Amino acid sequence: MIGRTAFPPIGDLPYLLTLSGHDFLWFRLAPAEKAPTGREELLPREELPVLVLFDGWASLFRDRVVPWRIAMSEKVRNQLETDALPAFVAGRRWYAAKSEAVRRVELADYVEWKSRERSWLVTLARVEGTSGATQTYFLPLTLAWEDVDETMVNALGSFTIARARQQAQAGVLADAFGDETFVRALVAAVGEGVQVKSARGSLQFKPTSAFARLVGSDVATLPATMPGAQSSNTIVSLGDRVFVKGYRRLQAGVNPEVEIGRYLTDVVQFAHCVPVAGSVEYLAEDGRTATLALIQQYVFNQGSGWDFTLNHLDRFFEDASRGARGAPAPDVHDGYTALARTLGMRTGELHAAFARNTGDPAFDPVPLGTADIGAWTERVRAEAMAVLDRLRRRRDALPESIRDDVDRLIALRDDLLARIAAHAKDRGDGVKTRLHGDYHLGQVLLVHNDFMIIDFEGEPSRTMEERAQKHSPLKDVAGMLRSFDYAMHTALFKFVSERPDAREAVESAGLQWQARAADAFLDGYDEVAHANGLTSARAEMKGLLELFVLEKAVYELKYEVDNRPDWVRIPLIGLLNILEGGR
Repeated sequence: MIGRTAFPPIGDLPYLLTLSGHDFLWFRLAPAEKAPTGREELLPREELPVLVLFDGWASLFRDRVVPWRIAMSEKVRNQLETDALPAFVAGRRWYAAKSEAVRRVELADYVEWKSRERSWLVTLARVEGTSGATQTYFLPLTLAWEDVDETMVNALGSFTIARARQQAQAGVLADAFGDETFVRALVAAVGEGVQVKSARGSLQFKPTSAFARLVGSDVATLPATMPGAQSSNTIVSLGDRVFVKGYRRLQAGVNPEVEIGRYLTDVVQFAHCVPVAGSVEYLAEDGRTATLALIQQYVFNQGSGWDFTLNHLDRFFEDASRGARGAPAPDVHDGYTALARTLGMRTGELHAAFARNTGDPAFDPVPLGTADIGAWTERVRAEAMAVLDRLRRRRDALPESIRDDVDRLIALRDDLLARIAAHAKDRGDGVKTRLHGDYHLGQVLLVHNDFMIIDFEGEPSRTMEERAQKHSPLKDVAGMLRSFDYAMHTALFKFVSERPDAREAVESAGLQWQARAADAFLDGYDEVAHANGLTSARAEMKGLLELFVLEKAVYELKYEVDNRPDWVRIPLIGLLNILEGGR
């Protein structure tokens, strides 16, 4: 119960447990839970389509086969694009358009890429949904034959796309991210800085100055840890040295995670981010670019700030619920608040690194003016109006338990809009810089009582151009403050779902924790940021910070209404607390 650890299911045989003297275990018995939704499902191999090849990868391209085999080539290519790939892509967690089926997956660009051991078909796949809208994905392909490497055929598992036959050979066609030889070849090519011409562009393998130090020269011997079901990216670790992140859905432009990673690694040598060893870029014939993969140092850590915070709150709520044994000790959060202060300092140091004048116009800071604040205020106001309208339309589809709060927020519409509009008069001093862009507790790793900041991709819903825009550093600060609120309420709702009688005792304690964590974070941030000229004194930056907190809460509300109705209550409560005088 206390550790929230799942034990093996109880069967017909005796259930054996070993305990030391005076030890005990406290269990909650419950029916087996269903597997999490969104898991990548693997069809039995015998149910997968069969692609009949006759000349390896060349079988898929009519211009690479003899004339009398063109019809055969077109047939197998059509089967791949209309049968095998659509079924595979639709089941991936990285497929973004989950609300519609996949009609066709076209090989928009491709190259057969060879190493000493194997060859792969590296493709950019244009995925067309039933609505006719298209998205482009990075989808490298591999072939494995049973008579050559049966172990690999079996290891490809959920990466398998189709069965394959070629004369007497039987095997599989699969996503090459399940092929550890491909991943190692990708890293080696980055170290060599090679370029590979494709049908309609080229692959650019680009190391940073830190590649040799981070990766070493023995890539071929590093054991690979292959990914399980993941989300928008695919991550493969090579030993305890590096990890490769494959970006699946592609957008035009340089991914900010690569651009910022190179800046922090090569230019300012910022110590509290994960160093970047290199990247793989795609350059189209028309000059458009897209980032395919990123290579970074593997960092041993104690988990994310989010997981650490939830574990801390789980233990704290358990103690706080025991009212008969006295209130929690006043120093119960001292360890956490010390870490929160450190996190604030590291955030300030990151922003100071972004504020350096290095001669790179993509990163050099620019003055923040009143016109910027006016534009931000107007945008937040427009977003708030749109979200409140959406909330009103969907009110009856939301959980009944939160509808009264929904009505309260809708009734406070004018107050919210006026509160936002008032910030147009805030002071416009300070600077605009690059920033993290999607900053929260899940984007920091706890490492030896300190923090490493990760995942500089920015908000996934925005274009690459929007993510690269300079902004007030306080936007990141607001994101972290909202993350403390999310963590507290996530832990609170989980706890009271099992102990509803303890809600009154733990809710006020949770709010006190949130206030202390936020204050400690802001104290640490202010110490560094003010000293580096990033912000005014804390009291003077309060107004602009509130604008960005409101913006973040409005964004969260929109996201939850659209995607996770059961989570609407967290940003809803956050907005009500601000408007009704709470923190």
